[in-house]
Amino acid sequence: MSARETAELLLQVGRLVQAEGYDGELSPAQWMALRFFARANPFSRTPSAFAEFQATTRGTATQAIKALEAGGYLVRQPFKTDGRSVSLRLTSKGKKALARDPFEVLVRAVDSLDATERTAIRRALHQVLPTLAASGAHRRFGVCQDCTYLGGETCSSSTSTNGPGLECLLFGVPIEPADSGLLCVHFQPTSEHRDSGHGE
Repeated sequence: MSARETAELLLQVGRLVQAEGYDGELSPAQWMALRFFARANPFSRTPSAFAEFQATTRGTATQAIKALEAGGYLVRQPFKTDGRSVSLRLTSKGKKALARDPFEVLVRAVDSLDATERTAIRRALHQVLPTLAASGAHRRFGVCQDCTYLGGETCSSSTSTNGPGLECLLFGVPIEPADSGLLCVHFQPTSEHRDSGHGE
């Protein structure tokens, strides 16, 4: 199969999943916002971070966020460290909506593959995403375990409340074990950091 055919299949999968998002209550953009704020870490639950994740304008992202706030799916909270900034979190209604997320159709389809196939797809997409992000000057998102700014003990040993645990070296703050698997707008891949240095 050619690279073009594979790319077209990926595009078709994306279109089918997006089409599932028109359920009469929420738009695909609103579903994406709900998923993002459910998966984002405390540093990344902002309108600008969501706009970067969506690779869209701040205005377009704000429209989806405002609709979700008006519908009672999201709520704003001021940042503890900066009262001028806001953090968005899901309400109980937002969490209930995610339980019927149309995206789960794709999750189930991927889950029907055997472990070897799932691993191969994940590795391949992890190789494709950086190229796409770089071509459009988009910021990459990732999780603490794969980030160069992760300090402290490993995730497996950080479950103890004693000892240093995990730390974000960029901000100099501790990372809750539950947050270490969440998306971060400040993500810096470890391998890229080693190759290109801090000046990127």
